[in-house]
Amino acid sequence: MEKVAQRVKRLEAQASRKLKGRKQAVAAAERWERRFTRRRTISANNQNIKAARINRHIDWAAGPLAPRRDVGELGEKFGTVSIFDAAQPEREPEDRKWIPLDKGDRVVITYGRDRGKIGHVLEVDQERQAVAVKDLNMMDIWVPDWSKRSTQQEKSVSPQPRHVPAEHVKLVYPLPDPRDGRLRDVIIDRLEKVKLEPRREDYDKSAEPRKEFRAIPGAKTIIPWPEVPEDQPEEENDDDTPRITVDEITFRPYLLYPPMPTSVIDELRNKYSKFRTRHTWEYEQKLEAEAQREERRSQLGKTMRTPLQELAELRARQKAAEERQLSDEQLAKIGEVMAGERQKMTDTVARR
Repeated sequence: MEKVAQRVKRLEAQASRKLKGRKQAVAAAERWERRFTRRRTISANNQNIKAARINRHIDWAAGPLAPRRDVGELGEKFGTVSIFDAAQPEREPEDRKWIPLDKGDRVVITYGRDRGKIGHVLEVDQERQAVAVKDLNMMDIWVPDWSKRSTQQEKSVSPQPRHVPAEHVKLVYPLPDPRDGRLRDVIIDRLEKVKLEPRREDYDKSAEPRKEFRAIPGAKTIIPWPEVPEDQPEEENDDDTPRITVDEITFRPYLLYPPMPTSVIDELRNKYSKFRTRHTWEYEQKLEAEAQREERRSQLGKTMRTPLQELAELRARQKAAEERQLSDEQLAKIGEVMAGERQKMTDTVARR
């Protein structure tokens, strides 16, 4: 069994190294894709800015004779954004921060054309570090024909809110005014994450309680998360299974017999897996018998020795058993050397 355990450990370490290599390869591919998307988005924006600058100079120089660019092939496409450039590129994992916002929060935009406007959050994208605000920062997206066929959409232009960077959005929440105690909308500049143990009675038992809360730094003011609307009950049909049938207990395991046949366990797991650590009693006894047989075979080889091998082993045991002691002559010689060295040391000190 020891060999089997060592083999399993070796295979697990090998599989762990392979998995680590695959994860690193996937991370490198995702990093390359993020950087490629970022470069492509920046290049597309620069091209649009350059074209708009050239067109502006032409319109300024032409005056009333300036050409119309919202006709012909660009009639519907003029002023729209490509479906590939609509979404903001993802940020690197090390640059992502905690966003103290959630769907349903009231926020104010602090930068851009909709600066100072308040709206409700539709979506919080942690990977892009951006927030989508309802009816704000709108853009017209050009929908190609293949996308219209897949989504069964008739219009070629779809107005959608563009994500706003999280650093350009601030939370708006009503707080009591210290002067008169009335609730007034306050723009909260910064929020920090705090961890509290929620009370059981404050949450639905069927829902997982949230352990991360947001608070105003330097104050003991907890800003609650927006309420999640309750899901609408689904309409039941004749082919739906009733809830009482689902909750009915139809199996009661006992200790007198296994809960399932032994063959079912072999169907659920790989019986001959190289990572298997628990084996049947018969297989363990078979491995122990093989180990004992190999040990007896190795001991049998030691009995087949020549007389020279036996003599060498006897001399080795005698040599190890002998106590090596110094003779009187050797001890006297060592004493003379030590006395001479001491006398030299004394003469050297006296001359100084």
